[in-house]
Amino acid sequence: MTASMQDEQIAAARYALIAPVVSRQTPMAPGELAQWLRETAARQYELPGSRRQTVSVRTLERYLQAYRAGGWEALKPRPKDANGRSKLDAAVLQQAIQLRKERPARSVEQLIFLLVEGGLAAPGEVAPSTLARQLRRAGVSRGQVMDASPSSTFRRFEAGDILELLQADFKHFVYLPDPKQPKKKRKTILLAILDDYSRYVLHAQIYWDEQLPRLEDSLKKAILKHGIPETFYCDNGSAFSAHHLARICGRLGIRLSHSRPYRPQGRGKVERLFQFVDSSFRPEVQALIDRGEVTTLEELNAALRSWLDGYYHEREHGSTKQSPKTRFEASERPRKRKPLGELNELFLWEEERSVDKTGCIQLSRNTYEVDSALAGKRISLRYDPFDLTELQVWFEDKRHADAVPLELTRRRSRTCQAQPPAEMTDAPEESLSFLELAEKKRQASWQEAAVQYARRKGGERP
Repeated sequence: MTASMQDEQIAAARYALIAPVVSRQTPMAPGELAQWLRETAARQYELPGSRRQTVSVRTLERYLQAYRAGGWEALKPRPKDANGRSKLDAAVLQQAIQLRKERPARSVEQLIFLLVEGGLAAPGEVAPSTLARQLRRAGVSRGQVMDASPSSTFRRFEAGDILELLQADFKHFVYLPDPKQPKKKRKTILLAILDDYSRYVLHAQIYWDEQLPRLEDSLKKAILKHGIPETFYCDNGSAFSAHHLARICGRLGIRLSHSRPYRPQGRGKVERLFQFVDSSFRPEVQALIDRGEVTTLEELNAALRSWLDGYYHEREHGSTKQSPKTRFEASERPRKRKPLGELNELFLWEEERSVDKTGCIQLSRNTYEVDSALAGKRISLRYDPFDLTELQVWFEDKRHADAVPLELTRRRSRTCQAQPPAEMTDAPEESLSFLELAEKKRQASWQEAAVQYARRKGGERP
């Protein structure tokens, strides 16, 4: 049998394995693909050119990805060298070497992503082990071009399902031009909320500071998008331990849990996420900042969304052997939700104030007038710290007319202020933009999801 005939037979056998999925006209229900993968991997087969009789879940996922991206040809085995090892096209290897030299921190996985999404290699054409071996021979492995950073070892723990446990933390991040003083730079702060079970980032956002309102803003967005969790696990920092957060979690039925001081090991997964952010996202976005292509917080957050949805959520996680998106979406756990209006009410801050004889109160150096019948009473104020123009007035669990601003010196709480800026600097150009390709993949994924949604709704527009 010729090599080409055997390749055709292998491609046919691989297609037969995934045919129930790729030939299907209707979309699979949540969790159905994961169940099919497990059942298919549990059976035995006669596989051409192999002594193995089983196929792993990861291999099936790889076949599905290759076929969807490259069709029949992508299912054929890669050519081998004289030693039986997979060969790599010389032009592809040279491009990979250039990409590694441009940014030594890029992993083999990131290089393959750039090659495939940049149209320089077909899906499945470049095996990670092959590329790693060739880069090592060329003297451009990561260990040869940069200092290896030591990784921390934490006690292993994993929640049993999605939304059982969320981990959250702040991270000091890159510097951007200060909007008020463009010749100065100001440090940004990244906040991430991670699902422990799937490693899916429910929400991540970059702010100018790490005050409590930022945490509540991100938590509200995570809940609105994905549902109410059982436990919210974080450190003992002032933002996490404030009474406002405890009250919000209590009203939503969330158990607020804090790690022991100076013992971050319990938050190992979010710490590991931040390590990956430093090695994968940070170098790419820093290059855009140095070239002046990312100058605002909005642009930085757009780049973060591209990286998360176009790359991080789509890649196989080293521990779960599934992508965070696949693992999160495969769960059949019912979601507890709240409508936006009710959620906004629950996230209002609450403070007590005594009303003076003139029917006035003070909050954040602002003076307000309330119902004169409340003079001399101890009342509760509920408000959005980002907007001090509106204050709800409560007394003995009954809502009264909102407070009227008389002297408004601050429109938002002082805890929403940013920190002082730092000095500015200057810096080059590269062949492929990792974040640009990640954004294209994110857009494609969103469009595919919209099509699936329309099909489920019987042709209605999403």
